[in-house]
Amino acid sequence: MKLLIDAGNSRVKWALWDGESLSPVQALPHADLGQLAAHWQSLAVDAVLAANVASSSVRAAITNAAPCPVQWQHAQPAALGVRNHYRQVAEQGADRWLAVLGARQLCADDVVIASAGTALTIEVLTAGGNYLGGDILPGYRLMLQALAHNTAQLDRAAGQVCDFPQGTEDALATGVVDALCGAIERVVRRLAAQQGRVPQVLLTGGDAALLRPHLPFDARIVDNLVIYGLANVANGS
Repeated sequence: MKLLIDAGNSRVKWALWDGESLSPVQALPHADLGQLAAHWQSLAVDAVLAANVASSSVRAAITNAAPCPVQWQHAQPAALGVRNHYRQVAEQGADRWLAVLGARQLCADDVVIASAGTALTIEVLTAGGNYLGGDILPGYRLMLQALAHNTAQLDRAAGQVCDFPQGTEDALATGVVDALCGAIERVVRRLAAQQGRVPQVLLTGGDAALLRPHLPFDARIVDNLVIYGLANVANGS
C-alpha cells in the first residue's frame, strides 16, 4: 500500500493506492497541517510519494508527519511514454507534470488538461506522447482578489455569469470566467490547428465545475488528476 500526497497552494490532499484502486481522497487546508500525523501515523504503507508546489514549511510538515520517508516527485524529461518538451524541466511544477501523466492513462488521444485551482494551468499532450508545455494564469479567486486590491470600487462579491452583464457584480464574475475559458479555448484551437484534429479536454481542480458549463465544447471533469499521476508513477517505478 502506498500513500500518495498532493500538496497544492491551499490544501494537502492524499489517498491510499493498492496498485489497482484509490481510497477516497482526503484533504486538509494548510492551516490544519498539524493534524496530518494523526491521519497518517497508523497507516500500513510501504512507500510515500508526494508532490509539493506549496512552501517549504508545507513540505516540512509532510516530511515530519509521513509514516515513512517521502519520495518527492519532480518533473522528468520522460516517463511512462510521455516526452517532456519543457525547455527547463527542473523549473516545472511537479503537479503539472503529474497531471499530464495522469491524463495519459485516461486519454490516448490529443488532450488539453486544464487544472483550475488557485492558478489555472493548461497543459498540452499529443497522442504521440509529446508534452508540449502550456499556460499558467491566475485562477478565479486570484483574479477577483487582484481587482479588489488594485481598484477603488471593485472590492465586492462576484455575481452571476451571464451573456451581457448589466451590473458590476455580474460583470466581475463573467469577466473572470470569460478570461479563464477563453484561455482554454485558445489552447484547444492551437493544438487542433497543429495536429489537424480536435483534442479532448480534461478539467480538474476545485473550479472545474465552475468553468465547464461555459466552454463551447465537451470537457470531462477528472477529480484529483495529480493523485492519479502519482499512482501511475507508483505502478511504473
